[in-house]
Amino acid sequence: MQSASLARAKIQTPRFRGGLIERGELEQRLGDALASRRLVLLVAPAGYGKTAALSRQLQALPAGRAIAWLTADEDDDLQRLLAHLIEALEPLDPPWRVAPEALLALADQGRLRDAVPALLGTLEATDAPDGGVLVLDDLHAVADARVFDFLNQLLEGLPQNWTLVIATRVEPPLALGRWRARRELAEFDESALSFSRKEVEDLWRHATGAEDQEQAWRLHERTQGWAAGLSLSLAASERSAATAPASARHSRRHLFEYLASEVLDDLPGELQEFLLRCSLLSELTVTRCEKISGNPRAAQWLDEIGRRRLFSSVLDSEELTLRLHDLFRDFLEQRLRTVHPGEVAMLLRRAAQGEADPLRGTHLYLRAGAWEEAEQCLANATADMLARDEGAQVIRLVEQFPADIQAQSPVLAYVRGWCAWPRFEYATARSYMEQAAAGFDALGRHHDAQRARAMQALAMFFGGFTQEALSLSRAVRSGPMDLETQTLSELLGFWYEGYHGPVEGPGHRLAKVIDLLEQGGSAELWFRCMTRVNTFISRLGVSAQLQRMINGARAATGEGRWSLQATANLMEAWLVLWQGKVSETEAALQRIEEDSRWLGQPAGLRMRLLSLKAVYQVTCDEREPVRQTCQAMASHISLLDRSSHLPLVYLIVIIVASAAVEDWPTVRMHLPTLRLAVGNEKPDVQMLIHSFDAQLAFQDGRLGEALTGLRALVERSAVLDTLFVDGTVRTRLALAELADGSPAAAWQALEPFIERIERSGNVGQALFMGAQVLTKLSLAPWRSAAPKQRVAILRQWKETARRFKAGAQEELPAASTRHDAGLTGRELEVLALLTDGQSNKLIARTLDLSPHTIKRHVASILDRLDMASRMQAANWYRARFSQFPGAVAGL
Repeated sequence: MQSASLARAKIQTPRFRGGLIERGELEQRLGDALASRRLVLLVAPAGYGKTAALSRQLQALPAGRAIAWLTADEDDDLQRLLAHLIEALEPLDPPWRVAPEALLALADQGRLRDAVPALLGTLEATDAPDGGVLVLDDLHAVADARVFDFLNQLLEGLPQNWTLVIATRVEPPLALGRWRARRELAEFDESALSFSRKEVEDLWRHATGAEDQEQAWRLHERTQGWAAGLSLSLAASERSAATAPASARHSRRHLFEYLASEVLDDLPGELQEFLLRCSLLSELTVTRCEKISGNPRAAQWLDEIGRRRLFSSVLDSEELTLRLHDLFRDFLEQRLRTVHPGEVAMLLRRAAQGEADPLRGTHLYLRAGAWEEAEQCLANATADMLARDEGAQVIRLVEQFPADIQAQSPVLAYVRGWCAWPRFEYATARSYMEQAAAGFDALGRHHDAQRARAMQALAMFFGGFTQEALSLSRAVRSGPMDLETQTLSELLGFWYEGYHGPVEGPGHRLAKVIDLLEQGGSAELWFRCMTRVNTFISRLGVSAQLQRMINGARAATGEGRWSLQATANLMEAWLVLWQGKVSETEAALQRIEEDSRWLGQPAGLRMRLLSLKAVYQVTCDEREPVRQTCQAMASHISLLDRSSHLPLVYLIVIIVASAAVEDWPTVRMHLPTLRLAVGNEKPDVQMLIHSFDAQLAFQDGRLGEALTGLRALVERSAVLDTLFVDGTVRTRLALAELADGSPAAAWQALEPFIERIERSGNVGQALFMGAQVLTKLSLAPWRSAAPKQRVAILRQWKETARRFKAGAQEELPAASTRHDAGLTGRELEVLALLTDGQSNKLIARTLDLSPHTIKRHVASILDRLDMASRMQAANWYRARFSQFPGAVAGL
């Protein structure tokens, strides 16, 4: 995670400590362009004063004009640049409707068609009376082609009152012809940015305090109005400026290097050495300069650099932060490599050690050729980056290592396998973890090798290699294990016993997994262990452990990691649905719908939400909604990675839900695909397939075939029970036995299912069977075959299903007819403070919440009110609550 100070440094408009003269003609043209054009482009070589001209002009903008400034650098790819742009917008309190983190994920997935409109909508709704200006300085440093695709799309939809300003050394690969033709582009090249003779006269007078037109004209002729040359010529001695070599007059860079040498040589020796060593830093702060230079007087020398106006700008931040001009920094670094070539790698290491941003730290280690440190820097950051859905960015960092290092490094292999896990790419994870384990063993890093093997065993298990996974897991358990390795080994035990027994195994195993996680598991490890563990919610003790897991994951996740929180919310929704809690289920579904919108409708979360909705709709006996949801799931399955197990999981949900509402055509359509996809290593799925075959036989009138199949399945269905298996087999067998005129046999099949639900109180597993099945069972002619009190339980289940259906069909009052529009008490508190003019940060401080949480509340408020901006929401609040000043406080 990038440090806050570094992030601020990149998004601060630079300030120059003095020496800027008025440039009336340039400033008039630039001011007009900022007020009237969609795109303003400053293209000129280094040292032409692009940044200074923009900085000065932005200070002259009206107070109601919003400004967001971003200085790009060579480390910026699309995701990083977008992250900084979002950070630059934060002081404006933009009304995000999609989480900023989700915009980054969308961009990283190549979904710019989704990310850009969300950003544009936020700009449009931002409360900026006179519009705004987005500034991208030093765009030439960016090599990622996706950035320019993003900017083209941004320009296409940019709100009318917003302007994009780009300062760069080379013309960017944008659709400039279109904007030229529309007269929406203003361009400033080196001729427009060069100082005129009159401006050089003014500059000479300002710098020397004397009128000397001849010297000023000579200076203009020598520099051709080039700002960098003018600045250094005035800083150098008159003799040096006047006697610059002829070759320097024909090359701006040579002139700069000549004059910079004169300036540098006139500095105290200690300051020279300080500048040389600090030239490897992008931004200069006291702490970072002390770290790299080893000079305890860093604060004094930074003040001296500013006092002498040594080609630097000052950034607004809590601590003094300077940025050297690129030309000056390049010159100093070149001099450093000439004077102290043996120190460069060591200094780069020092710079990396002082970096809080893992991306910059990794890059600095790579520049130093310090491969092991670069690997470890990246590995240390991976868990947190994965918890923020930044796996693709981790992989891009891995790919910046030399090819031979990538091929040989066990650390990089482990990182690659780790990143494959949240994408459910188990074959990829298995391969890389096997490579990592062998490499770690060769280096004597046996704890790391054990951890890699634990991950490899899990990947093998989910890939269908059960016996191989168990064999490897036994080998891991026979040696020393750290906390993470123990946790992963227990997790494999949970999954194995879930599929192969004993019945109570998953509950005991999951309790051990959570015990270990509570000893210090990271947010990412909680997330790794949570995925789909609700599969065995029907087993003894599992539902209680799921609640522990939800609570623990939320505590470990903290603020801002919305995807992890959404996973916890999903698990909680399954749990309350399983328990048959109507209102809690509806509230949980609403939260997850809001999660999905806030996160930009990510495909994985959307599919998990659809599967939950399908099961909920089954409990409500909503046949047509079930059919529509299953169709949506089927269309999404084609977008999933076929090498993962996810298509199989969602295909099972489609068939189970369709069978529960007796949509047999859909069952017949998808069952052959499921049959082809399942191997012998998935006995629970094989059992489901056989149960569907038996149900279809029953529907087709082949009662004997159905009975034979279901009687064989019921012998093992409790041992292999997942969400649906045992209940499906027992209820369908009971219906078949009743049809065969054997109520006693039917009750014998059904009674263990009733007893289990009665013990646990989790009526949801009965509701999953579908209202049609429950109705048929509750109305069956049981006579003396079943105790009356047990038959009454069947009728209670039917009534619970009726309440679910009634709850789903009950329409809430329209927001416009409710005084509070359905806002929660906390949302009304936030809205009251927002109406009072407080920023997100101030609201967060007042309510003791994080700014991330306040953004989420604001998005929810705008969604519920169906409004676009904070101003509109504030006006709504004033209209309803201005007469009741104590109303919100009393909630």
